[in-house]
Amino acid sequence: MDRLKIGNVKIDNPLVLAPMAAVNCPAFRILCKRYGAGLIYSPMIHSEQLTRLMESDKEKAFDLFINFEEEEHPITAQLIGNNADNLADAAEILSKHADIIDFNLGCSSPDELANKNGAFFIKHPEFIRKPLTAIIERVKNPVTAKIRVGWDSSSINALEVSKMIEDCGASAIAVHGRTRKQAYSGKADWDIIKRVKEKINIPVIGNGDVSKPGTAKFLLESTGVDFVMIGRAALGNPFIFSRTLALLKEGKNIPEPSKDDIKKSFFEFIKLYEKQRVQNFSEIRDHAMWFTKGLRGSRKMRQDIIKIKDKDSLIKYIYNI
Repeated sequence: MDRLKIGNVKIDNPLVLAPMAAVNCPAFRILCKRYGAGLIYSPMIHSEQLTRLMESDKEKAFDLFINFEEEEHPITAQLIGNNADNLADAAEILSKHADIIDFNLGCSSPDELANKNGAFFIKHPEFIRKPLTAIIERVKNPVTAKIRVGWDSSSINALEVSKMIEDCGASAIAVHGRTRKQAYSGKADWDIIKRVKEKINIPVIGNGDVSKPGTAKFLLESTGVDFVMIGRAALGNPFIFSRTLALLKEGKNIPEPSKDDIKKSFFEFIKLYEKQRVQNFSEIRDHAMWFTKGLRGSRKMRQDIIKIKDKDSLIKYIYNI
């Protein structure tokens, strides 16, 4: 497998951990990296929150937004916002700690849309150039963008938007094969991702409906994209990266992890989590529920886990399942 690049950043393999809010804590990012993810994304970072906090409490800003560990690199820091100057300021702050800066143009959250962020730009692509160019001109790091294929089925504009992003000087683009209206429902349209790859000359990261090693391989082969982004399928399942790598590199189909494999991985996550600067029990509990997904009796396990109130009790519960 040839080594890949985004701009001047070398990446060992084409597997990318998606930028999932309320999921991608440092412990989970490092775990996915250890299991084979070639590129890690931060969760979505609001540019205004970052710049405002850097002025009032720099240490807290680092703890909340710039909590990247050496083991995670290369890492992409994803920004969301709409003010060009503010986005550029935030990108400059992050550029000293992350390898790549990404501009979120695809978030479908109603709150973000109300603030004219995320997928708002897909509906109004005429507003993309100014903030994206401001980011690119401010930092030396490669700058990428993540988009959806369109606002709805009647306004598919991924090809035009992708070309605009390339013309602005972006180093890569990630394309989620769903519209904003779909959010995370329905089927991702890989054919549009393929057409984007055929149209532009910068690397393309394909995203959407990658649930198993086989689908990751098929997305890479059927669309020609350079990278494949894995999101929800990685929840409680860092094994998807090691299993997909084995399939891509050696043609091996590694079986699904056993219960003991899953427990061992969860305890590895806990050890990493205990080193985080910011810790929240509810976050650990959420990850515990994701790790038990798919196990026999998992519904009852999740019902039990949601009632647990402290880390030690949670660890004991997982140990005894």
